[in-house]
Amino acid sequence: MTAKKERIFYYDALRAFAIIAVIICHVDMFFGPLTSQTQVIAQMTFHDIGRIGVPIFLMISGALLLNRDYPDLGQFLKKRFARIIYPFIFWIILILGQLYLYHYSPSYLWKVFIGEPSITWYFWTLIGIYLFIPVINTFINEYGEKGIKYFLAIWFITMVLKTFNSYPLWQYFDLNMFAGYVGYPILGYWLSTKKFNMSDAKVCIMGLVTLIISLSVFVYLNYIGSDWINLIYQNIPIIFMGSGLFLFVKYLDNLHKFDSIKDNFIGKAIVSLSVCSYGMYFSHVIVVKFLSYHNPHSHLLFPVMFALTIFLSWLLPYILSKIPYVKTISGV
Repeated sequence: MTAKKERIFYYDALRAFAIIAVIICHVDMFFGPLTSQTQVIAQMTFHDIGRIGVPIFLMISGALLLNRDYPDLGQFLKKRFARIIYPFIFWIILILGQLYLYHYSPSYLWKVFIGEPSITWYFWTLIGIYLFIPVINTFINEYGEKGIKYFLAIWFITMVLKTFNSYPLWQYFDLNMFAGYVGYPILGYWLSTKKFNMSDAKVCIMGLVTLIISLSVFVYLNYIGSDWINLIYQNIPIIFMGSGLFLFVKYLDNLHKFDSIKDNFIGKAIVSLSVCSYGMYFSHVIVVKFLSYHNPHSHLLFPVMFALTIFLSWLLPYILSKIPYVKTISGV
């Protein structure tokens, strides 16, 4: 009998935060009318915190999948793709069905499928990353930390150029193998294994300070509508935000700060959110669309709408995972 693999709690904590962060980015309509500068900044800060979600998801993937032994390439791809493709097919049918009932056009439904006006872009990004994981994994196995630093250095350069909307510098200077989202899994693996020459407490504080400063920069640039920075997921502030949070949570765990909650309701809720996170990534689209038709447009009721969105987005895949033969497509 194979022993059950022990869960790493800080991965669960990061993944639970990441799915809540993703939902944060899509509940803006539940804010009441923004009537003051303070409300604008508060809403913008709340939304920008949500931007950390996608990088964290990708960083966790790298921490879990890289520097592993994959003797059978076909089995690796089959296993990884089965875990993301079957739930995608199931949820996209439900998402498109809901939009069809709401009388959206066929052309809009197609765009949702390919991820243009929808969160489904992440699925297609993940497909590309999983195709590249075996290549990166072999590279890391061969060259170790030096190879990782080499890759991350070039990736960081491309992100600097993208931040200032300067990539590519010229047509034939092609760094696309290093550019884009693929750097996040490698960054996540590196941070999960990196040994710092300082105490765990100092690294924890360093992560928190990095998170706060980079988030402040991100919110400020977003607030002034800066036209010299690309405020999506491929820019320097986002990289530091993700890195800061990753280190902060990891070293909180190293310092045993989570020990008091791991076995109580809070810890179990965190693990459940983590386990259901992929299903929630899709289910929250349905929930947000439904609740948008019952929007109270109230600042006071926003916390209720936000909490309700998270709860229903968790409840749908959780219930489906309890139904025989449905668990494999529920995203749990």
